[in-house]
Amino acid sequence: MTLTHSCNTPWADNWLVDTGDDPPLHNGLSSFGKMVLAEMNRLGMIVDLAHVSVETMKAVLKLSKAPVIFSHSSAFSLCQNRRNVPDDVLKMVASKDSLVMVNFYNNYVTCRDTATLADVAGEGGAWAGRGVAVSPPNPAQPIPSAPTDHMDHVKKVAGALYVGFGGDYDGVT
Repeated sequence: MTLTHSCNTPWADNWLVDTGDDPPLHNGLSSFGKMVLAEMNRLGMIVDLAHVSVETMKAVLKLSKAPVIFSHSSAFSLCQNRRNVPDDVLKMVASKDSLVMVNFYNNYVTCRDTATLADVAGEGGAWAGRGVAVSPPNPAQPIPSAPTDHMDHVKKVAGALYVGFGGDYDGVT
């Protein structure tokens, strides 16, 4: 269950708090939100942080007794869309054995109206081969040694065990 969508809830602040479009109500989680999180953990529910504010991300990752997911978010340092996950939070993801499922929606990948698969998952199959080309290299477009895509970035910061693909629940149009 996602804790918010595009509005604050009685238990958590949403991502629009970070844009300044919504005021923070809880500075992360409310007292009730901490109870909601504890109950979700008790029931074995997956907590989804894809639409929450950075403070909510940090509070949940600090307090949760179980791994959480970002069902469709990308790396903030590569595209400064507030729906994406900052590097300090990516490090917390690893410490909680959680998962960032990289979104392939253009505005969350390139911060533009267009994106390619390479923006999400690497050039020339570099990500699939753990940094080693799995397709013949193209000298005109060498495989970069540093991550240039969201999958590689999350893998570099959080670790390979903590990254996956994620669309929205209705797909991406």
